[in-house]
Order: sequence, then C-alpha cells, then structure tokens
Amino acid sequence: MGGRKQIGRRDITGDKGIALIHRIVLDMGFVWNTTKLEAGIDGYIELRDDQSGEVSNFILQVQSKAGASWFKAETADSFEFICDERDLNYWLAGNAPVILVVSRPDQDEAYWVSIKEYFRDPHRRKSRKIVFNKASDRFDVNCRDRLSVQAIPADSGHYLAALPRTEALVCNLLPVLHYPSRLFRASTKLRFPGQVWDALRQHTTSPEGEWLLHGGFLYSFHDLTFMPWSTACLASTTQNLSALEWANSDDAHKRYVVVRMLTICMEQLLHRQGVRFSKAKEHYFFRAPSDLADIKVGGVTVFKGYASKSHPERIAYYRHRAMRAQFMRFDKQWYVEITPTYHFTHNGSVLSRYFEERLSGIKILERQNKVHLRQLRLWAEVLQQTHLRPPSGPRMVQRALFDELAPPPPAPVIEPYPHVTFGPPIEFETEVGLPETAWLPAEERSEADEDENQAQRRLF
Repeated sequence: MGGRKQIGRRDITGDKGIALIHRIVLDMGFVWNTTKLEAGIDGYIELRDDQSGEVSNFILQVQSKAGASWFKAETADSFEFICDERDLNYWLAGNAPVILVVSRPDQDEAYWVSIKEYFRDPHRRKSRKIVFNKASDRFDVNCRDRLSVQAIPADSGHYLAALPRTEALVCNLLPVLHYPSRLFRASTKLRFPGQVWDALRQHTTSPEGEWLLHGGFLYSFHDLTFMPWSTACLASTTQNLSALEWANSDDAHKRYVVVRMLTICMEQLLHRQGVRFSKAKEHYFFRAPSDLADIKVGGVTVFKGYASKSHPERIAYYRHRAMRAQFMRFDKQWYVEITPTYHFTHNGSVLSRYFEERLSGIKILERQNKVHLRQLRLWAEVLQQTHLRPPSGPRMVQRALFDELAPPPPAPVIEPYPHVTFGPPIEFETEVGLPETAWLPAEERSEADEDENQAQRRLF
C-alpha cells in the first residue's frame, strides 16, 4: 500500500505567514492579492483610500518568509536574513517595488524591508545580508504610510488619506497662571545693576531679586516706597501700575518690561532648585554639586559624569540637563516656551571643548520623540515646583570617626516661589495622526541612560 500524500509543517507555516500579511494589510485598509503561480513573489498589496474606498492601481510586490529558521544572529533588537542569490536577482530585476516580509506567525510577529531601497548599497548587494531592526522594521498597521511612500511615485501627485485615529499632542508651551497684579516704577539715579545691588545690600544681606533697571527707571513687583528699595530709587516718584494692563498692552516698551520681569521671576524660581543660566549658551542648566556626584530630579538624572572610553578611570565630561525658555503671548495669555537641550562641562563648571560635537551626538541618539517628551515633562515639573527639595545624589555621611557610612538626613523642603506660577504643558487631541514609525528614523542608541528608559516606560 503506497504512502499517503502529505503537507508538511513548513507548508503550514508558510501559509500562516501569508495569512498574517493578509490580515495586517486589510487592517491598513489596503487590498491583498495572493499570486497563484509564482517564482519569488507571494502576492501584492494594492493601495486603497480607506475613506473613499477608491483603489489606486499602485502596488507593492511581496515575498513572504515565515518561520523561526529565517531569524539568523538574533538579538533583542535585531536579526539577520541572508537572501538567496537567485531570489535577489529576481526581486531587483522588475520595475515594481518589492518588499520582503519575515515573520513568526505563531507569535503574531512580522518585519519588512524594501528590497530595492535596501540593496542600493553595493556592499549590501554583495553580502546579500539584510539586518532587520525590530523597532523600526515592524510590519504592522503603523507602517502603512511608509509602505505608501514605496508604492507611489514621487511625481504622481497622488494623495492617500491617513487612517482616522485620535492622537494626543503635547505642546511645549506652559501657561503663566499667576504673576503679581501690581508693578511699581520709580525714577533712579543709578545706571548699572551692580549699583542697585550695592544699595540694597547696605540694608539687607539677602535682597530680593525681582527688579529691573531700564531707561532711568527701577521696576519691581515690590513696593518701592519701602526699605530697602527706597535707597535705590527716588521713592517720591513711585508709580503703582497695573501689571495686567501692561501685560495685555501692544506697546513694545511695556511688553519688554513685562517679559523681563517674568523672566527674572522664573530665574528666581529656577535658582532655588539648583538651575543656573549660561550666558555663553543662552540656556538654563542644572549646576554641578560640589562633589560632582550624580543628581536625580523626579527619577531623571539631571547631572552625570561620563568616563573616558580610552581611560575609564577618568571622567571625560559631565552632562547637565538644560533648556531654552522664552515668554510669548497668544490671545492675551502669556506662555513660556520650553526647548529641552543639554549642557556639557569639562569639570562641572568649564564648558567642554567638544560641546557642539557632544550635543549633536546626543540629539542623534534622542531622535525617538518620547525621550524629548520626557525632557519636556521634566522641565515642566521643575517650573511647576513639583520636586521642592534640593537636587541631590546618592551621597553618604560619616556618623562618627569609626562608624560606617550612613545615608544623609532628608534634605529640607524648599519653600515654593510665590511670584510666578505655571500650568502643565498645553495638550490637545487631533482626529488624524501619523505614526512615529512613518517619519522618525530608527533610533541608533549606543549608550542608554537607564533611569531615563525607566521613566519612559512609566509615562508611555
């Protein structure tokens, strides 16, 4: 009796791979067509407008490779695929775009690459090797727009509507919720800020900083008729002005005074939390502690030393979290605009010789948008005075001469700064969104800040 006909496990797995592609393509709103007779193409995707239902005749040819055996040299972040020479010649020969989809159907996992785009590099063509990035090359509904770019010629003028999806957008504007209602102005004979400080310090060791010397006048949110202010101006000329009226004025001079006063108040708020202003770089940054120990604020490292790669026993540079900030007004509402950045020093105070190179490098590593968003939220928390304790690292103190090291006592709570308060970053929702994978390049992270990654997982 002859043996029975069989369909092997490999055939079943291959069919599962096609079924997985079919389902994902339908979820994108596109059309999937399986080929009947094929020599290296398992099917093709036709683009379709999900809103109108109109099909386009723009297609992508698809080759599927399903099963764990195709995942070579696999790590947590990547794997390799070696193309058969005959397959590769066939894929590259035609005029239609071709994508390769490698999948593990039982794990609902698939990755893709554009063959003709990937093998433009002659070195890659010679090796026949594809290195898949598991983060950026995932084949799922979020790669819909990237697939469209492959199928639609740049000069076609064809527009494909995005899939309807609600997306929350976070703006880098924080509203100013409160500032003093009265602004005092008085004439003064003093012409330099140092003269004002000297006059104030004759009567108090810690004079308040909310004042501005401008155009022969002293401006302040404090009543200038009282000491020690009356020693720095002609108290009899003091005017009690409406800060709100000046803030809403279209007069350039008044707006300048308001912006300078708000900036001064913000700097006082930041100063209490260990943040200083760099005149050289025109941004605010967390200053280094005297012992140069790492500092965390809200679970995020804001100051950290990095060892030299060639001499690990030596610190090559220190990285400080930083931000640029400016005030602006929209519809009679004042906001502070935050732009996160970094500050690099050689020894905690002197700027690094390679400041720009280090800044450029870390911006490349930070291209994933969530890292930037975490930075924005950090500075929003600082401006909202969420973490009112002096920034500190894992320092230890000596109890007695022969006692073991013990944790230091809790840091004293900082009193909230009263003269200006900020709200959370402006957020709003849109009815159309673009997946980050469609426009963000793959993150090429060679060094990771562990606490930052943990913070991202908590937030997102």
